[in-house]
Amino acid sequence: MSDVKEYIKGDKHVHQAGSVMIKFAQYNVSGQQDDRKRQEAEELEKEFADFEEVVDETKPEAPKKRHVAPELPPVDRFVNRVKAIVMQAATKNGEKIVTNTRAWQGEYVFFVDGERIAKMMDDLRRNYEKKIEEFLQPYQKCDGVMVVAPFIGKVLDIEELRAQELQKSDLAFAFIPYYNNGASAVKRMSDKLDSEAAKVLFGTFQGLLRKYPKA
Repeated sequence: MSDVKEYIKGDKHVHQAGSVMIKFAQYNVSGQQDDRKRQEAEELEKEFADFEEVVDETKPEAPKKRHVAPELPPVDRFVNRVKAIVMQAATKNGEKIVTNTRAWQGEYVFFVDGERIAKMMDDLRRNYEKKIEEFLQPYQKCDGVMVVAPFIGKVLDIEELRAQELQKSDLAFAFIPYYNNGASAVKRMSDKLDSEAAKVLFGTFQGLLRKYPKA
C-alpha cells in the first residue's frame, strides 16, 4: 500500500444563505519526503480541518410598518379647522388695513379674537359634542369649506369678536392654507346656516361669551 497522503485544500466562498462553493487544490505528499514537506502536509491537514461549512442564518430584516395616525372623529376635525383658521386670521391683528369696497372705503385696524374663539370652540367640543354632531350631519365633509366658512362667518357676525369695520374680503389669506381659493371661501362666509341644529349650536356658542370674556 502506498505511503502517500492526499490533502485537499479549498477556498470556500458563500454566495447566498446556505449556499457554499469550494475551490479545491490537491497535493500529494510522500511519506519519505523531507521534513519540510512533511511539515507542510501536516499544516495542510490542519488547515483543511478548519474548513467547516458555514450556513448564513441571518434572517432578512422585516420591513418596518409605517405608522399612520388614526383619523380624528368628524367633530374634532371640524373644531380643529375652525380654530386653525381664526388663529391664522389673528396673525394680522394690529395691522392697518386700507379697504375700498362697495360697502365701505377707508382704513381700520385689523382684529379677530382668535384665542377667545378657540377657547369657546374647545368648550363646545368638551361639553356639547352632540350638538356639533347634529349640526354637521347634513355635510359630507365635516371640515370642508361649505360648512367651515359659513360657520366662521356667523361667528364673526358677533361684533365683540372682531374689529367693527372688519371686511370679510380681508380674511381670504386665512383660508388659503386650507382651501387654496381664499376668495371663494370668503364668499361662502355669507352662506346661510338656518337649520334648527345650526340655531341651537350658535345659541350655545353665544352663551359662552360671558364664560370667556374679552381679555
